[in-house]
Amino acid sequence: YTLVTFLLIAWNERRKVISTRLAAREALQAANNELERKIAERTEHLRASNERLKAQIRERRQAEDTLRRAQDELVQAGKLAAIGQMSTSIAHELNQPLAALRTLSGNTVRFLERGALDTASTNLRTINDLVDRMARITASLRAFARRGDDQGQAQLSKAVDAAAQLLGVRLEQSGLIVHRDFVDATLTIDQTRLEQILVNLIGNALDAMFDLPQPELWLTGSVVDGRYRLRVRDNGHGVDAEARKHLFEPFFTTKPGEQGLGLGLTLSASLAAAAGGSLSAEHPQDGGTTFVLSLPFIPDARHPDSPT
Repeated sequence: YTLVTFLLIAWNERRKVISTRLAAREALQAANNELERKIAERTEHLRASNERLKAQIRERRQAEDTLRRAQDELVQAGKLAAIGQMSTSIAHELNQPLAALRTLSGNTVRFLERGALDTASTNLRTINDLVDRMARITASLRAFARRGDDQGQAQLSKAVDAAAQLLGVRLEQSGLIVHRDFVDATLTIDQTRLEQILVNLIGNALDAMFDLPQPELWLTGSVVDGRYRLRVRDNGHGVDAEARKHLFEPFFTTKPGEQGLGLGLTLSASLAAAAGGSLSAEHPQDGGTTFVLSLPFIPDARHPDSPT
């Protein structure tokens, strides 16, 4: 009897152990199933989130492409508007050599008929020089009107010279004195875009000084915090406090009538920003206005802190 009791107790304990193990196995299986369910659920959530993120990235890229195309069109419109505003000056620059060409060519024919070959030769050389001058004018216009790229390199002195040539007649008529106090630099911006910025800034300065007996413009450059800063300052009447708040807003202009579209500074600031730079305005106490163009530049390997 004792043996039977012992065996029953042992069998009962064994059954409990087996039951406990089976329960543990079932619990483990249930936990594993729940874990797999959660993993599958999380995976689905991650997949859906990833798809949404991809869609957002596509939409953002499309928006950026649309914005870039719109900016390019706006920049191009600004260039054409600037050329339109300069059309009188450009016509004057072309009409002068054209008139001279007409006179010289007529005289040259008569000199050749008379056998005055030396004088005719001199006239022909002058005609050649005038044709070269007209070619430079039209080449400048073509370069200015072409579409620029977001990336590129520009020589500052070349851009200043190109802007001065495009504004040539206005500069001559105004009697403007230009003070150049900058060291040439290679800036990381497309050459034509830098030229457009300078045409806008110098053109605005001319407008601000149109009634001064002696207009003056200062172009000064320096390296600040790893950026090249070109300061364009005029001795005009300055900008009033209210207008300062809106200087870089599209279609805001202080020019009378239909003389300005109000896009020059907006486009210039946009072009500077696209190149990783900035355009800001300062208002000196002693008058005038200073525009500060800050752009990345390529330092000389021999002088890392210098733009040349």
